[in-house]
Amino acid sequence: MIKNVHNQILENYFKRVIDSYHSCIELEENSYLFNEITSFASDVQLERDSIKFLYNDMRSENYVIEVCLKLLSKGANVGYYTLILNEENQELDDYLVFNEEE
Repeated sequence: MIKNVHNQILENYFKRVIDSYHSCIELEENSYLFNEITSFASDVQLERDSIKFLYNDMRSENYVIEVCLKLLSKGANVGYYTLILNEENQELDDYLVFNEEE
């Protein structure tokens, strides 16, 4: 099923994932996330990556929405942040992943 989605709706999804990212990194319990990446933690730039509507199967009307941001530092991709929403736009999960330094 292909959904026609207006630009404003897409912008709202990206605004929501950006707000969620900031909430995630500001939590005291998540401060450990930046301990190993202090070289670029303060320099992380967010880039809109994708919005996916994921269905259980082709006949199902049930889906989740996956909104993803790339995390960049000095032009290099250092990881990503993803927010998962249900059909009612309620947050189900989120995850923050940093690429391993080479």
